[in-house]
Amino acid sequence: MRELLLPKFNNNDEGCVLVGWTVDDGAAVSADAVVAEVETAKALEELVADADGVLHRLVEAGAHCAFGRPVGLLFDSRQERDDYLASPAAAAVTTAPEGQGQGEDHDGGPDPVLSDAARTLAQDHGIRTEQLRALGKRVVKASDVQRLIDQGLTDQGAAAVAAGASAASEDAAVVRLSARQRAVAAVVSEAHRTIPAAFAAIAVDLTAFRAARGGAPYGLVELLVKAIAARHADFPLFFATPGADHTLTLAPAANVGVTVDVGTGLFIPVLKDAARRPIGDLTDDLMDFRVSALRQNFREDAFADEAITLSLHNEPDIILAAPIVHPGRTCVVTLCAERSEVALAEDGTPFTRPVTTVAVTYDHRYLNGRDAVRFLTAVKQDLETADAIARLAG
Repeated sequence: MRELLLPKFNNNDEGCVLVGWTVDDGAAVSADAVVAEVETAKALEELVADADGVLHRLVEAGAHCAFGRPVGLLFDSRQERDDYLASPAAAAVTTAPEGQGQGEDHDGGPDPVLSDAARTLAQDHGIRTEQLRALGKRVVKASDVQRLIDQGLTDQGAAAVAAGASAASEDAAVVRLSARQRAVAAVVSEAHRTIPAAFAAIAVDLTAFRAARGGAPYGLVELLVKAIAARHADFPLFFATPGADHTLTLAPAANVGVTVDVGTGLFIPVLKDAARRPIGDLTDDLMDFRVSALRQNFREDAFADEAITLSLHNEPDIILAAPIVHPGRTCVVTLCAERSEVALAEDGTPFTRPVTTVAVTYDHRYLNGRDAVRFLTAVKQDLETADAIARLAG
């Protein structure tokens, strides 16, 4: 017998909702077969079996499950499963972790299953179960609760909205958000609700970078990753994870998550120990990340142990961007597009130079404006100085 464990799909959540099983209880499954779909705060993910076997479910569809915990068992045979079900051990196993199974029927229908963020929002704002049932959803995310809060709805108002949606005019075009975008909406809503973010940006002269790079097989993204990682010891709070009671857990290594979006959704895989590794290794990893994003076949550990995030907004003509700070992080660094800028030499002669904008959005509970400016200035100096570039790229 093997436990079917729920892998850690990302490092911003502690668990996810098991949306539904794709195979029957007691069915034979093969290794690498998709057996269930789960929804995290970021995306709809597939749970695959790691071995051949006969599946026995431990949780019901709609249950909230913790990462690393078993959601099913895989037996070598149906007889082994039957023997297990007849044993006292089977009776001791709960089928709905943390009490998050389906609720009992009421006049308004079954109680919906709430994600952790949705439950917290509902409790903080006095949203009642009747209002949540009126949404007509089996699984309620934080974005659903936030919508009720933003609209100031009572339970009757929520029911009216649900009824009005079903009676919408046939002429009106209605577009339903994808599961992935709904997950993004939940993260964004939670970030804006809980994180008092501030923002700072700095211009970086790329003249030295272009001269030093020559034909070297690395780009500005990789060099910026190295410059960020090099500041791990000097600015440890930028690489920390917020905890309870105003505490921060410092990251042991400069693991830099980099946004990757090739049209198949946003992913934030992590460049591990970026300060110590050669820049060529980071270049190879980033290329592998882009291929994995296209194929949507990231390894489970690709998103683990992120300490700081680099958000890429370097498409042409993007001069400034202020992304959200994801829950679990203290800041996010942004790289914008390269552009030409007119400047004046010491004698007043105008000339053009290549520049970009590097910015940081930060949680003001843990980081202050002076810290953000000092951090950006240090990164700027590394990107503008030939000796520093040679050290980072060496």
